[in-house]
Amino acid sequence: MTELKIPREKAILLLNERIDDIRTIKTNQYGPEYYDFVRWCSKTYAAIDEIYASGDFHTEDIRTLGLQNCACNPEMKALILAEAYHARLLDYIREIESGLTVPE
Repeated sequence: MTELKIPREKAILLLNERIDDIRTIKTNQYGPEYYDFVRWCSKTYAAIDEIYASGDFHTEDIRTLGLQNCACNPEMKALILAEAYHARLLDYIREIESGLTVPE
């Protein structure tokens, strides 16, 4: 079973902060700016690492959504990936609320 490294409330707060920060990603006429989105991803990975233990599937799962190296239409890819990350983070919140074990 997955175990949280931090209290449940703090984990949910961190995940909600990452979701809220999606709105702060800079945009241009085509959608989210690719490199600003990459910065958002980096901060999101750090938050996930703070919540889940090293080697936990969540730490790898969030990264597998990853960014492809194709430079074609990066803003559209960023938009699609932002939606996927948003959904995944909501899944993590629901999972935590349903009773993952937490440290004492």
